[in-house]
Amino acid sequence: MPESLAAAALAPRVLLVDPYMSRSDPMERKFVELYPSLGLLTLGAYLRSNGVEVSMVDLTFARDLTSLTRALRTRPPHLVGVHTKTLTFERSVEIAQKAHEAGAFAIAGGPDSATRIETYLDAGFDAVVPAEGEVTLLELARQLASGRGFGAVPGVVARTEGKSVRGAHRPFLKDLDLLPLPAWDLVDMDRYLGEWEKRTGERRAAVLTSRGCPFDCSWCSKPTFGRTFRQQSPARVVEELRALKERFHVTYVRFCDDVFGISRPWIDELTDRLSDADLGLQFECLARVDLLKPDLLHQLREVGLARVYVGVESGSQKMLDLMNRGTKLHQVERTAQALRDEGIRQFWFLMLGYPGETVEDIEATLQLFRRFSPEEYSVSIAVPIPGTRFHQTVKDRLLGRKRSPTRGSGGRTLLYEATYPQNLYRWEQARFGLDAALGRARDRISPELATHVVRVADGFHERVARPLLIGKNPGRTH
Repeated sequence: MPESLAAAALAPRVLLVDPYMSRSDPMERKFVELYPSLGLLTLGAYLRSNGVEVSMVDLTFARDLTSLTRALRTRPPHLVGVHTKTLTFERSVEIAQKAHEAGAFAIAGGPDSATRIETYLDAGFDAVVPAEGEVTLLELARQLASGRGFGAVPGVVARTEGKSVRGAHRPFLKDLDLLPLPAWDLVDMDRYLGEWEKRTGERRAAVLTSRGCPFDCSWCSKPTFGRTFRQQSPARVVEELRALKERFHVTYVRFCDDVFGISRPWIDELTDRLSDADLGLQFECLARVDLLKPDLLHQLREVGLARVYVGVESGSQKMLDLMNRGTKLHQVERTAQALRDEGIRQFWFLMLGYPGETVEDIEATLQLFRRFSPEEYSVSIAVPIPGTRFHQTVKDRLLGRKRSPTRGSGGRTLLYEATYPQNLYRWEQARFGLDAALGRARDRISPELATHVVRVADGFHERVARPLLIGKNPGRTH
């Protein structure tokens, strides 16, 4: 066989799968941002750049697993890599079964399998890659394609003779600029952009400029990158934004970083480069209130910042301290006012039911919410995720219920024995909903009517609802 054909025959074949189906989850679609998986697209680009034959099945717009079955039959891969989320666990297991039927190894990666390694191995996956996946998956693919079997690989957890064996630690990538641009051709970008254009009039895409988060909130899980923080250079970020603009006529971008704007010098250089590039893009990001100084917000608005997601979490300083947020209420107030002054939309993440919270703390959160009336919000019941200090604190009081999908889907299920019963928290969520509805209607109803509705609702809450709901369970003091 000629050398070139021999090399082609040995080229590793990897099939990447995003198991999320938007149409089967109407609740989640109200909250999730409809973007392809940047993790998979970057992983695919990296594998390709190292001689791997890569294909992808993106189930976001699918009705069933037909496209997966076709891909497995048409060009059987050596390895199938599945991006896992709690929401898609059952479908991920089905994908692993189909991979085995095609003679491929099934590898789980992503946030859910990283926090529930044994669960995924028990369910039939051959291995879990709980941390950064590029170099690890490349090594796995080469091993399998060469016929050497499934040997020990750093960064992998697998079963050997019924026991879970964790490979050696694999160092994180140091220079994210060395990663290629995402392999956008692996998904139907026109479909994604068309959906956004139909809903908003904008062609929206997402970018990820960093990996990890150096902060240490007690409820936050960091299974993939830990507390490391690595960031692309501003020049590399603008290169990717320019490619999205030129190739797909993108007009709006979401920065998907866990925290945007940690380094002020980095932000200063990025805004200078964005101004020089004159791409005409609007953008949004997730940021901390202690980082969003008024002058920075003005600087970012000048180059296109249109919306900010902020983790406000609570209107009680006691609760922020218990969560180890590292933020102060005066910073929340300063940032909320600065966002309003700059005309930047704000999305607040709020959390109820964290250990130690009282009804007075919940009331403080509602009053803060009323003062600033953010355009968008999500108020969830706290979810104890394995591997977090929060989970460690309440692990003896877990209720054994099915874990709710994600905070973004509403967090409406109480998963541990908290201070109050679940219905109290759901009632409080409804109170936030009423205030948000009144905020949206303020241009259509008189201030007097809005005040009257709030007064009546608060009176009912104080005299009837709260005593009734708390009376069934006076609460705990831990």
